[in-house]
Amino acid sequence: MQKFTEEKVGRYVIKVGNFPDGYRFAISINGGLFKRGVEDTREKAYETARNLISNENSERLASRIDGVPTAEEFKEALSQVRVSDSQWDMLKAHYNAQGKKLSSTQLATAAGYDHLSVANMQYGALGHKLADELNYQPPGKYKNGDPLWITVLVHDSGITYEEDSGHFQHELREEVAKALELLGEVGR
Repeated sequence: MQKFTEEKVGRYVIKVGNFPDGYRFAISINGGLFKRGVEDTREKAYETARNLISNENSERLASRIDGVPTAEEFKEALSQVRVSDSQWDMLKAHYNAQGKKLSSTQLATAAGYDHLSVANMQYGALGHKLADELNYQPPGKYKNGDPLWITVLVHDSGITYEEDSGHFQHELREEVAKALELLGEVGR
């Protein structure tokens, strides 16, 4: 019987077991296999696995423009986190809006909420889940310095104030819009 040990590294799980040919390791992410290999010692197996994870994370960060996750990263994250039906409704409405801009009131209407504060809370909660999955800090901050989670999904810009309605227009990030297309959730 093989004795396996396990270590969690961020979103990854490393498992190492002793086999006749050495210490085999497997790295998984969200339940799927990422990489595997074999080394002479348990310590070397863990070190190699951690290095593979570090290299993957470095490559991901290097592919980001201005630190914003790519459309492919958003696609993967949206596939991994639990997105409620109302959050999907808001994302789809946002995608289909003219200029991909909607106010919080319009987002609330799309999700069937009576008040914009519920839409803001739900969109922010989705942004928070995605930020955690993507290892990404949103650019927007509240006055007290806390993260403004909605800015994971939308551009952090105060210049989209709509004089007619008195509301800010949230502009969906291009990367999120493209991720929705890649997922087949919206038309291209």
